[in-house]
Amino acid sequence: MQESFRQLKPEKQQKIIHAAMKVFAQSPYSKASTDDIASLAGISKGLLFYHFKNKKELYCFLYEYSCGKILEGIEQSGALAETDFFDRNIKITQSRVRTLAAYPDIFEFALRAYYETEPLVAAEIKTINQQVLNSNYRVMYENIDTSRFRCDEDIGKAIRMIVWIGDGFIKERRTEGKLDLQALEAEACTYIEVLRQGFYRSNKE
Repeated sequence: MQESFRQLKPEKQQKIIHAAMKVFAQSPYSKASTDDIASLAGISKGLLFYHFKNKKELYCFLYEYSCGKILEGIEQSGALAETDFFDRNIKITQSRVRTLAAYPDIFEFALRAYYETEPLVAAEIKTINQQVLNSNYRVMYENIDTSRFRCDEDIGKAIRMIVWIGDGFIKERRTEGKLDLQALEAEACTYIEVLRQGFYRSNKE
């Protein structure tokens, strides 16, 4: 899939990716125009559909690409070398924010795509989100020092709560207008510290 696209020079790939993200970020899926994408990318619509068989394939490719960039940033940040569960998740949060701030096209597109309701793509996005969530569980838990947790069951609870915190903050702040990434990071990290106090044994235990 997208083999012809992957064979393009990196700069040409990026031009198409940025053009498509920009157009998809500005409108719901059903209203986003592939004519506009082709025009912005400086290619013909026929060539766009030579690389991607249809609009849906392009959209899902972009979403997977966005999620991959975020995961790549986490892996490069050194967060996975941290064995303390909560310290690792603070570093993961900081890495995500750095990636989204560095790639505003990804941020705007991924945010809209995450909440897309168009039936043609919503199920695919949901599947990708589940795959990403499974990867997140691995990154959040693998090689973690669990000795400070009060009990083993608390580890799964802490993971779920951190996922809910991130999702809840974005959903709530999204309705208020433009998201402030730095403010979201600070607030999320504050709540992670609260969870640390609740799930870890105290020094007296």
